[in-house]
Amino acid sequence: MASHAPSCPLCGADSAHAFTAVDRNREISAERFPYSRCVACGTVFMVDVPDDLGRWYAGDYHRFEADGTPEVMRNPTLRDVEAFRVRMLLRHVPPGTLIDIGAGPGGFAAAAKQEGFDVTVIEMDRRCCEYLESELGMRAICSDEPIEQLSALPPAQAITLWHVLEHLEDPAEMLAVAADRLQPGGVLALGVPNPRSLQFRLLGARWAHLDAPRHLRLMPADALAASLRPHGLRLLEFTTCDPFGRLCSLHGWTSAMRRRPALGDPPASLIRLAQAVTLALRPIERRTDRGAAMTLLFGKDAG
Repeated sequence: MASHAPSCPLCGADSAHAFTAVDRNREISAERFPYSRCVACGTVFMVDVPDDLGRWYAGDYHRFEADGTPEVMRNPTLRDVEAFRVRMLLRHVPPGTLIDIGAGPGGFAAAAKQEGFDVTVIEMDRRCCEYLESELGMRAICSDEPIEQLSALPPAQAITLWHVLEHLEDPAEMLAVAADRLQPGGVLALGVPNPRSLQFRLLGARWAHLDAPRHLRLMPADALAASLRPHGLRLLEFTTCDPFGRLCSLHGWTSAMRRRPALGDPPASLIRLAQAVTLALRPIERRTDRGAAMTLLFGKDAG
């Protein structure tokens, strides 16, 4: 792969080479992936996106159990994460039409439906879509072209992308389309890794939430806000210390302490050590918004 430094995919400004990473999380190949950093907005992005992105998600990426149930549906910690996200949404918008992009096996979609939202999901994994339709009774659009599919849907009261935007080659286009498909007074909810996190600053290319080559673009909060402002969206809430952010911090430190995190679950002793580090650093992460992951809610002008 070439290591040239092209324009930023979010704001279009110049960039400079930042580092080169490998697939440390899954070890699908030993291929190396150069990343650049935008000199204007600070977005970190992969320079040469693989043509065959699908193969980097091969295997049990969404972790279905032997009986066909996704892990998220039986994990109380993950259910609490999704319930918290729905409560955040309800602080700004009543139940109505909701489009969940990159829904995976449907943890959030199920929680939103339970609170009265009329949910449509867009998801590229066929097994997830089958589960969403047959077990959760939702409309599931199975596609690896989420921007195209979203463009064709009627406007919704809420649009959610929980840790999806970093997987897309053109995040600016997705944000523009999402803003267009949002009803006046509606809410756009984003979950993304935090490129200004303490972990990323310390770990660089070894950071678990860089997740090369699946994560293509890591965008700072102010850059996302600036990208959405021309579309009439303003920031309503921002945090890096919500339940999922805390889980991401723990996972980041746990992964950093392992030589090869792709080799299965870590031992309990290492998890306890990572928990101690996470708790010790949490006040710093909270005070400076340097947690591993960001949750952002944007509201669209009433018109």
